Amino acid sequence: MIRKAGYAVLAVLTYGTLEALLLGYKYYIIFAILTFFTIAFEVIYFNIYAAKAIKNISVTRKTDTQDFKKNREVKFTLHFVNNNPHPVSIHFFDEAIDVLEISGKTSGTATIPKNGVYDIEYFVTPRYIGEYKLGNIRISIDDTFHIASIDKTFVIDMPMRIYPLMKDIRASRSEMASNFIYTFGNHYSHRIGQGYNIYDIRQYTFEDDPRFIVWNKFDEQNNTILVKEMEEEREITIIFIIDYSIAMNHGFTDRIYDKTIVDIINLSHLIIKNRDNIGFFLYSSEINIYLPPDKNGKSISDLERATASILPAGEFSISGAIENLKMKQKKNVLLFVITASQPVLPKSDYHNDKLQFNFIKILDRVLPKSNYRNYMSIFLINNESYYDYNPKGEFENILMKNARLMELERISGIAREIRYAGIRCVYVGKKDILSRIMLEYNYRRSMNAGA
Repeated sequence: MIRKAGYAVLAVLTYGTLEALLLGYKYYIIFAILTFFTIAFEVIYFNIYAAKAIKNISVTRKTDTQDFKKNREVKFTLHFVNNNPHPVSIHFFDEAIDVLEISGKTSGTATIPKNGVYDIEYFVTPRYIGEYKLGNIRISIDDTFHIASIDKTFVIDMPMRIYPLMKDIRASRSEMASNFIYTFGNHYSHRIGQGYNIYDIRQYTFEDDPRFIVWNKFDEQNNTILVKEMEEEREITIIFIIDYSIAMNHGFTDRIYDKTIVDIINLSHLIIKNRDNIGFFLYSSEINIYLPPDKNGKSISDLERATASILPAGEFSISGAIENLKMKQKKNVLLFVITASQPVLPKSDYHNDKLQFNFIKILDRVLPKSNYRNYMSIFLINNESYYDYNPKGEFENILMKNARLMELERISGIAREIRYAGIRCVYVGKKDILSRIMLEYNYRRSMNAGA
């Protein structure tokens, strides 16, 4: 393939030859004709030589492991093989994707020895969880005058499934999990049915545990000792309905879906340590993954594998998610809906013609009022909290503060509207999403919701 520079050189030489013929510059005519045929011959020879040479070159991409973790550096090797009986100099380019931090040589020139191999190493650090495909590898050979080249693209379908890093899932370590739970005042029971909080004091019977006898009190009227009656604790079931639409792909340093999944995994470890069941439902118009609840941690492991093999796509509908979940889960469970989507409804569905969307009219068509109002909590994610702004100047700073304040007022208005309908709802940001969900879990558990 002749480059634009090659066409320009040949055009100049042709024009110079014609001009010399018209003006009678015989020496220039000889020079122009010799130069023209030299370049033309070189291009023709290059096309024949390079076409054969590039066919005998192959390249593969190798890595030491298939276990990719977020923020963990992985070494890749480009392995070039030259089956030609002479050395070949090539230009190479390894196509990358923006979710990878790459250090090392992924493009440049390389000379592969005859009938030999050549390896180039570089390092990749994944930034976000999910499944990504590394790009293709392109090589090219140039002629001596750099006016012609031949390209070849190697299509290498190499998926990368990136899992959360274990140090991010800090709640999987028992010490930190225990500290977190006790900080929020949530204590383990010896068994389901017996709690730590005192409900009442009654007369002692022979079936009661002597450990709960009230030794500093005595029922003189009935001449019997008293015993503490503890509040009943039940095993509850929680299902996280996680918005996995394209709206969860917002963010700069951290993407919403990435940070949310890590926080949910952290919280889920705490929940199963409290002997409650936990399940997940990843939903959008293109994603429908249901992980049944359990209390042995299998659903958490399944969540890690599921999120490492998909990326957010499509649109999210809370009514669609609940309608799909009804077909999979028949018993009453506690629903935690986590979403960054902002549905657009017809004007007839707006509340008082304000720019606030109304979940309630849609939900009433899907679930009875007494059902979802008692067992659902909605967490609206503020997308702006996932962006770091560095304003330049006082005027730009004021504009950004006002824009963020307006967005916060809008989200708080939506949350307030949902609460007016009897559904618990809060808006959360990047820094407080884990603590907010944990507080809601403690409150719901104290009421035995989802039992």
